Amino acid sequence: MTPRRPVPAVVGALLAIVLAVSGAPFLVGPAAAADDAPDLAVRIDSLSPSVLRTGDDVTLTGSVTNRDSRAWTKVQAYLVISKTPFTSRDDLSDVIADAGSYTGTRVVEPLDAIAEVGDLQPGQSGRFRVRVPYSALGLLGGTGVYPVGVQILATDSEGQRSGEAVGRATTFLPSLSEGSTLPATPTGLVWPFLMPDARVEGGSYRDTAGFVASVTSGRLRHLLDLALTTPAASTTVLLDPALLRGLDDVLRGRHLARRVSLDDAQRRSVARFRDDLVGLARRATAWVLGFDRPDVLGIAAVSPGRSGLESAVDRATSAVMTPLGLTGRRVTWPTPAGVTQSLLTSVRGSGTSPVVVTPRAASQWQTSLGSLVLRRTTDGSVPLLVSSPLDAGVPGTPTQTTLRQRVLAEAALGAVSRSAQPGSRADAIALVDPTWDPGPVSGSPLSSVFGATFTRSSTPEALLAQDPETYRGPFSTTAKATPVDVAQLSSAAEAINQFGLLDSLVDDDETLRANQAIDVASLLGVRWRNDRAAGVSRATRLADRASRQVSAIEVKGPPAFTLSGSEASFPLTISNGTAQTIRVGVRIDSTNPALSVPGLDPVEVGPDERVTVNVPIDVGNQSSSTLSAQLVTPSGREFGEPAVFNVRSSSVGAAVWLAMGAAGVVVVLALLRRFVKRRGQRSASRPSIGQDLDD
Repeated sequence: MTPRRPVPAVVGALLAIVLAVSGAPFLVGPAAAADDAPDLAVRIDSLSPSVLRTGDDVTLTGSVTNRDSRAWTKVQAYLVISKTPFTSRDDLSDVIADAGSYTGTRVVEPLDAIAEVGDLQPGQSGRFRVRVPYSALGLLGGTGVYPVGVQILATDSEGQRSGEAVGRATTFLPSLSEGSTLPATPTGLVWPFLMPDARVEGGSYRDTAGFVASVTSGRLRHLLDLALTTPAASTTVLLDPALLRGLDDVLRGRHLARRVSLDDAQRRSVARFRDDLVGLARRATAWVLGFDRPDVLGIAAVSPGRSGLESAVDRATSAVMTPLGLTGRRVTWPTPAGVTQSLLTSVRGSGTSPVVVTPRAASQWQTSLGSLVLRRTTDGSVPLLVSSPLDAGVPGTPTQTTLRQRVLAEAALGAVSRSAQPGSRADAIALVDPTWDPGPVSGSPLSSVFGATFTRSSTPEALLAQDPETYRGPFSTTAKATPVDVAQLSSAAEAINQFGLLDSLVDDDETLRANQAIDVASLLGVRWRNDRAAGVSRATRLADRASRQVSAIEVKGPPAFTLSGSEASFPLTISNGTAQTIRVGVRIDSTNPALSVPGLDPVEVGPDERVTVNVPIDVGNQSSSTLSAQLVTPSGREFGEPAVFNVRSSSVGAAVWLAMGAAGVVVVLALLRRFVKRRGQRSASRPSIGQDLDD
């Protein structure tokens, strides 16, 4: 078979025109070329203008990366735009949800509006720049939002070329008709900063090097740099205290993975990230997650032990935030599939702690209600922050430009809603994807958001203060998510129980209590859902460690002890094998109900020390008894294994000897008496000397 000749670029462009003109105006089907599964990643790096007005030419730039294992040739990029703007966010969201690749009509003329990317070998990237005059866009005009983007056409390795796109990227372009004015929409960004790493077996972080790279020159550094460019009045920092703890651990050299060492430049970069993040949290609005974003769905199901786990999260959170002088409203962020009506009730707290949810959980939520709504529970109302990104599910790699266009589009649609519907609370509060890497930041890429005529700076905190609407729609009664393993949570609860006992023996050691709470809270995060075996293993080890510390405190007595009298004392030795000074008492019980032994008041025992004390006892008339000495906390809680021993009184032996001695005296006296009597009888029968002389 004779191989086909490659189609010349001009012919390919003309063919594309024919296909585009003859095809449906809206390309809503999935991308499918001759290659069964083309994998070309497309990103939009710039879009001009950010808000379209009549007469504006549209310029779009970006890149295409061939992630296939085969080459793609004669790659071309086309601008795609809807002919009519959307004026309802709900309508636009429905279209996107129904057809994720929807953008609009492909612009195929003039020919110089088609960008020639060239050939792309596997792993290779190419740039494109598409510029289309306003007159060639074919727009019907009006106020609203146009979906806009780029489609990629290319020839596969077998020389086949289809009119279907093999790569796409979509964003949004707000449009204002001539002379139109819109009410300003509350607009702001919520920037989540979560801990990306976790401590595993042995207590060290899983990927110290990756964590350091992220905060010094990678994803977290980029995210923070972008957040720093936004006005404080429009910025909310959603902060995970575990991230701040991780930064402190790195700077202090704690829990680092083996063979990981930081040079001075890296330490300075880590410290700069921490200082910049803390500074932003102080300057802007700070909302605070529980330490390491706890799995509230799993914790709510733990009984007993739930209250202890929740207290550990609270203590760990405060232990990190307070020394830095950071304060903020507490926020709960369950996973979307884990939100139920009962969960909202269980995490309500005081009623001022918002819960972050998605429309997946609040299925009847509408944008006209606003991002911040109230939900009634059996214990009162709880605020909900509904995160509903307009660009969820659209094709393409998210960029700083697509975030800018998303927020502008949400604000424009919110303004249209406020203008058309009296009482509408529509806003443009955007929760940024916590896993997103915006890349290096230059200048102020989001400045046009807050310079638009239809936006005004706001935050969820400000919305919460404005009497939010009530959401009355249903919530699921059963969670579809699988929480952290119950064995892991139960072991964590047992560790809390043992740590609590140890805490009661130590005088006001807040550092110790904070470290214990952090150890427990770091095992409660939603992250462990994806690493169940490791989570169970680490929680078990923590519970065992706490139990061993309790077991290191012992009391011992003599196996048997004989008192020299009815009142005397016997020795007890208390051993402290922990690293803290403790105060511990002893309760003594007797098997003989007639014998009562007073307990030992709390005594102080230093780390790795032994203290021997003498316990007074009065056995009275009792000959012996088995005693048990049980360790107790200063509040009277028993713990540890008791020491069991026998006590005997030596005064019982003396009485026996006295009795025997008295009996001996009686016998001797009786014998003496009998001897004297018999002697008197013999003297009476014999003549006396005086009588003999007379006679």
